[in-house]
Amino acid sequence: MRVDKFLWCVRLFKTRSLSGEQVRSNRVFMEESAVKPSRTVKQGDVVTIKRHGFDQVFEILALPKSRLS
Repeated sequence: MRVDKFLWCVRLFKTRSLSGEQVRSNRVFMEESAVKPSRTVKQGDVVTIKRHGFDQVFEILALPKSRLS
């Protein structure tokens, strides 16, 4: 699954376009390097999102089949 779609599916961003914009703005990191929206994620990856003055770190436990509620 693409990283921009994953962030949208788990509701870390309100829209998929906003998710892609944040990834393109180098605010999303995997393995301490910025990623592109097309980067694939898998179970066990660690994703870091730079927000307003703090970092959010998430470990992917499983990939959702569709957008979560």
